[in-house]
Amino acid sequence: MSENLAWDHTMINVLDVDRQIRNFAELGIDFVRGGSHQVWGTENALGYFGLNYIELISVFDKHTAWSFPRKNASAVYDATHDYQEGIERINTIAIRTNDIEGTHLRLKKAGIPVGDVVDGKRIDEQGHEIRWSIFFVNDTINGLPYPFFLQWPGTDQQREEQLVKQGLIVEHPGGNLRVRRVIIEVPDVLAAAEVWSLITDQEVEHTAEDSAVIHLCDRELVFRTGPANHITALEFTGSSDELQGKSITIGQSSLKFL
Repeated sequence: MSENLAWDHTMINVLDVDRQIRNFAELGIDFVRGGSHQVWGTENALGYFGLNYIELISVFDKHTAWSFPRKNASAVYDATHDYQEGIERINTIAIRTNDIEGTHLRLKKAGIPVGDVVDGKRIDEQGHEIRWSIFFVNDTINGLPYPFFLQWPGTDQQREEQLVKQGLIVEHPGGNLRVRRVIIEVPDVLAAAEVWSLITDQEVEHTAEDSAVIHLCDRELVFRTGPANHITALEFTGSSDELQGKSITIGQSSLKFL
């Protein structure tokens, strides 16, 4: 099977899921509660923009959330510890693959410290069990969080049809919104971009001395020089006239509507 990668979703660490749902609703952007991850003590809300979506993740069971190691759960571990420290920000992105074992083997051979491939699940608000396969990376890129990787059952077309049927992929009042690019601020643009190039199996495009771009399907991973060593922003296209030019700040990160 040939490996096919896409930007699946963006995880944002928040302190109060319902408050953020209301904040997005004021801009005409629909989020719904997604359910809980019992094994991690976390809960989430989801906002879909086609198959690409945003996951607002928070903690509902503090004891469970702070009792598991970072190994094999790095992004979720980071989310629970941001919650513990009162930090809200974009966490990292998830990359969807149609061959999770193949992706895992390729990255392992390339020296990326991948964790185990495991089956994940959560219970949604209607009591349905949602399943997927997933693996995390057990390190950082000189402090910058790695993305994680997952595979959903079925094809992208089947998944999109199901999400539309469930009323999760919707036309937002704020427009035909699509996540266009992520801004990743790092001290060393070239070093970070080269690792992400290896991860995504895509070439780095150098646009300037202090920035670089990697295209992942029709979206952009933009690396810019700065001290944050973290994702700092998401940029959307398709905004309505009313939403265009606005932004929403979540702690240390921003979402901008172009």
